[in-house]
Amino acid sequence: MSHLRDLQQRFQDYLIDGSEAIEQDIISTEDAIAEHRLGTYYNAYRIRLIDCLAVDYPALEKYLGREAFENMALDYLQHFPSCHASVRWFGENLPAYLGDVYRGKEAEFLEEMARYEWAQTTVFDAADSVHLLQLEDMATVPVDAWPGLTLKFKPALIWLDLLWNVPLIENALDSGTRVPQKQRNDFPRRWMLWRRELKIQWRSLEVHEAWAIEQAANGANFAAICEGLLEWIDEQQVALAAAGLLKQWVGDQLVLKLDND
Repeated sequence: MSHLRDLQQRFQDYLIDGSEAIEQDIISTEDAIAEHRLGTYYNAYRIRLIDCLAVDYPALEKYLGREAFENMALDYLQHFPSCHASVRWFGENLPAYLGDVYRGKEAEFLEEMARYEWAQTTVFDAADSVHLLQLEDMATVPVDAWPGLTLKFKPALIWLDLLWNVPLIENALDSGTRVPQKQRNDFPRRWMLWRRELKIQWRSLEVHEAWAIEQAANGANFAAICEGLLEWIDEQQVALAAAGLLKQWVGDQLVLKLDND
């Protein structure tokens, strides 16, 4: 068994970094020398990983073009060899890679596009939520219980702070519609992604909602959220506005349940 493990390790080393130690174990034939026989697997391994990246980052592939995407993917493989048993995680470090390798605003844009596409994959793969809070459940909450209410959100929910209009560009590239011009905001804008059944949903959040949902996810109760929303909303309207946000989140199927602290 140790010989088999050693053989497998040499073959893996060859696939990942081109180590020639495996060549002594491969027999040349009249049709193909050992180097060429090994090369078939070497190239197939890289083609497979490039295709995996293209599945995880389809908009990025369309934006860069196939040839540039392949060259980028091969260089990425040199920096971040696949180290998981599943190819699901091969592209995990691509956003960081793009931010390091490219320069200037293009690096910033590509890194954000990759982060957004990876977030879509993460949301799609997140655990299912069978029981979700319904709007009619809110009507059963006693009035005096509202201040202490906290929310538990489902796993298939992510938000990102992005400077570029990446979601609009990604959506256009994915749907084959007219791609908008790249635009960079002066300040990051928060975008929320979640899965509703098998479909990924997304939308941008206004500043007050972005603050509120982050606070709610971190365990803030309804009273604390109302108090914080006073920075944007009049005191007479803040409770109604907070309830409106909760109603929106429940309608979007984001909330698992309400708790009372």
